[in-house]
Amino acid sequence: MSHYLANTSVLLITVLAVTPPGVSARERQALLHDNAGNTAPAKVKVGLALSGGGAKGAAHVGVLRYLESQRISVDYITGTSIGAYVGGLYALGYSVDDIERIMLELDWVSGFDDTVPRTSLNYHDKQDFDRFNLPFEFGSLNGEILLPQGVLRGQTMANLYIESAGIVPRQVSFDDLAIPFKAISTDIATGGPVVLESGNLLTAMQASASVPGILQPVEIDGKYLTDGGMVSNMPADTVRAMGADVVIAIDIGDDLAPKEELKDSFAILSQLSTMMTRANAVEQVANLQPQDILIRPDISLLGTTDFSTMPLGFEKGMQAAQTHASELASLQVSDEDYAQYQAKRQQYNQALRAFQQRPIDKIVLQNNSLKSSEKIKAALAIDAGDSVSTDQLVAAIDNVYALNTFERVAAEVIEDDQQKTLLITAQEKSWGPNFFDIGFSLEEDFSEISDIKLDLAYTLNNILDSQGQLRFELSSGKEKLLASEYRLQLDPLERYYWKSRYQFIQSEDLYFWEDDLSIKTITQAHDISSLIGINLSNNMIFELGVAAEMGNIEGPSYIDLNIDYYSYSSFAVFSYDTLDSDSFPSRGMQLYFKGAYNNDRLDELVLPIVGDVFGDTSLFNYDFSLKHAVSYKQHTLINKIKLSGTDSNDVSLIHTHKLGGFLNLSGLHKNELVGSQLAYASLVYQYRINWQGFGGKSIPLYVGTSAEAGNVWQYKSQRGFDDLIYASSLFVGTETEFGPAVLGFGMNDQHSKTFYLTLGKTF
Repeated sequence: MSHYLANTSVLLITVLAVTPPGVSARERQALLHDNAGNTAPAKVKVGLALSGGGAKGAAHVGVLRYLESQRISVDYITGTSIGAYVGGLYALGYSVDDIERIMLELDWVSGFDDTVPRTSLNYHDKQDFDRFNLPFEFGSLNGEILLPQGVLRGQTMANLYIESAGIVPRQVSFDDLAIPFKAISTDIATGGPVVLESGNLLTAMQASASVPGILQPVEIDGKYLTDGGMVSNMPADTVRAMGADVVIAIDIGDDLAPKEELKDSFAILSQLSTMMTRANAVEQVANLQPQDILIRPDISLLGTTDFSTMPLGFEKGMQAAQTHASELASLQVSDEDYAQYQAKRQQYNQALRAFQQRPIDKIVLQNNSLKSSEKIKAALAIDAGDSVSTDQLVAAIDNVYALNTFERVAAEVIEDDQQKTLLITAQEKSWGPNFFDIGFSLEEDFSEISDIKLDLAYTLNNILDSQGQLRFELSSGKEKLLASEYRLQLDPLERYYWKSRYQFIQSEDLYFWEDDLSIKTITQAHDISSLIGINLSNNMIFELGVAAEMGNIEGPSYIDLNIDYYSYSSFAVFSYDTLDSDSFPSRGMQLYFKGAYNNDRLDELVLPIVGDVFGDTSLFNYDFSLKHAVSYKQHTLINKIKLSGTDSNDVSLIHTHKLGGFLNLSGLHKNELVGSQLAYASLVYQYRINWQGFGGKSIPLYVGTSAEAGNVWQYKSQRGFDDLIYASSLFVGTETEFGPAVLGFGMNDQHSKTFYLTLGKTF
């Protein structure tokens, strides 16, 4: 039997070698039949070369649909970028209907944002997320400033590949798939092509599509791999080398734009990208053989990053294939042969799905970070013996990534000796282990208040080879801050922690009389605190601590205000936070309570204007706030409550509470009201408009209004509903790369009216 196959192979090679280049595939089959005597006509091996082109890759699916309608079986597939994605799915035995459904249901835009959602962060990281709002990421090691290798890590993009195909076991060779397959990538270190033909199929597909500078290179076998379009955007030569007699090359690459369209820097950059991919594609076209078929769908109305145009892409691919009907007809096989071909593909895909549903026999964690393995395993929450769906696996990966320590968290399944092993690789951020964080905010009310604030933090990790973390903070603006903080995790699961902090604050307080600026005071204070905390859950903390403060309050010379004070306190904090956004929440709740027993020491002081006497006090202070959001479709209601004060009628110059500003008793200037007691409540309605921006990315616009009531009092006995100030506002805002941006107008029953402009400031 093997001798017969060998002779047939020699005959086939001989016939192919002597066949004139212009002979069609049908004529080639006939010629082979004539020379082989009584042997059946040998099937012409068909290879698909699928080019890159982003969302335009939907046209590949349209071509595949036409091939299936004409009973044309595919023997080999190569792909670049989106071509590797479509080709990989088809090689796994997924039907055209499956691939079309997957591509339409997938949230492609999410793959271009690796930011951990606020709701997934732990409580402490949520607070940093709001304060340090600039998206710049950089760190340091041994005095050297380090940057990420791409704007995006590729974490969410990797999840999209898992959601598309499910988890695919590591392959000894991609030739063993339902259809032999290869993906093309570029070695960014050498600039040379890399043909990916074994290992993790989903990783290979992603490596082929990792646009350099945008998506971080994918490391495979020690090589940094990026988009294969730079070296072989339409890999016809590769599929021919696999054994294809006829290559069906599908070219969805853009042509170079004419001079008149090159009007700005974005157009020039796009042209440079097109030049790189188009040059090698043109070379591949030139090397096509006479029997090969080049299909160029009309992609003029499709965008590389506009995934909303995919249905049109399916249609355009089908239409383009139909224009080559006569050429493709020669590649048709019999009903019986095509049924066998499809049965083989379906059998492979069914076996893959059955494998995916099997319980996991073993879990292996490759922890390349300072984070404890116990903490990672707890976040993963998958045990041996569990049957894990695709959605559950993606959620588990997201939970680990949300620890906010890792550059990438990858999952891979290995089948060895009938054992299914889940390998989780947690790779720490390569631009660490020490990190910078930056925050920015601008606040303007077009009258008295104008403030630009910059926050900077530098965090050193693994202090003294422990889970210790040392942070230095600096803030500029009307409230200046210089601080250092040491935080130590007390157990591997990071449930308990100890934190000590020193800070120097200089704040400027403005006091208004009948809406006009009256006096200004400057407070300078040194504060030191130490506490023990417990993470009751990912969203909830409880802390107990002690603090000491030494400061000075200095005011205008005509009052001769110059007070030195000392304050000692013990305190407890309880806080819970599940809001999806601090400024424009659509769901969740934020609750904060702090109670402190304060012992204050200052020289007795009499203010001549009001006659109040200030001296030593011992009192209990409390701060309570609640924010809750609930939504129905694009409508959101947010209620907010703030209560602060003391348990006595003593007035404190040290522990004051402030009210005033946008959605903080609108119509007033920022912190216009200052006193020892505070009460505030509001109900905000906001409507979300989803504006489709660049690349189909949805940009939220919020239009809203508020109803508010509140006031501050100097004495506990003065509190009451009779002198509440009632206010309302109108606003429009959005989320930007620099945090929330808002333009608002507020007014109240005190005849105060104010416009507000804020950027990066939470409210």
